[in-house]
Amino acid sequence: MAYDIDLTDNGASLAWDGINRQVVLKKTVDFSVAANNLAQNKVAALFNIPAGVLIEEVLMVVKTGDAQVSDVHIGIATASTQATISADGFLNSLSMVTAGCIRDLAGETYSKQDGTAGYYTLVDCDIILTNVDADTINGAIVDFYAICIDLN
Repeated sequence: MAYDIDLTDNGASLAWDGINRQVVLKKTVDFSVAANNLAQNKVAALFNIPAGVLIEEVLMVVKTGDAQVSDVHIGIATASTQATISADGFLNSLSMVTAGCIRDLAGETYSKQDGTAGYYTLVDCDIILTNVDADTINGAIVDFYAICIDLN
C-alpha cells in the first residue's frame, strides 16, 4: 500500500553526527496547498525514522485551524511496506478545528502519560497521519514534532 501523501522527503529524518542522541524533528504542513489535501481515510507519511531510534513523543501544533476536521490520528507504519502498525498509537481522534498544541493523551498505545517509553523498532518506520474525518483536510496549517532518542 502506498501512502496517499509522502512528506518524508524520501529519507531518514534524523541527522547522524554521532554526538547528539536526542533529536526533535519538526515538519510544517500547509494543507491548503492542493497537493497536501488529505481526504477521508487517506494517510500521509510525516517522518521516516531509522531503526534503533526510540520515538518518545509526537506533538501536533495547529497554527491555523480547519473548521471541518475534528478526527485525525497519528500513528506508526513500517517504512519498507507502508503497513500500518498502529494508526493511532501516538494521538487518537484529534481535532484540527482550533489552533493550539496537542500532545499525547493518556490511554494511547505509546503514551508517556501512561508510563510507556514510546515506540522502538529494529526496522525503519514512518510516523503517519490518518484523516478519519468525513471532511478533507484542506485549510489547516500544522506543525508536527517527534521527540526521539537515537539508541544506535
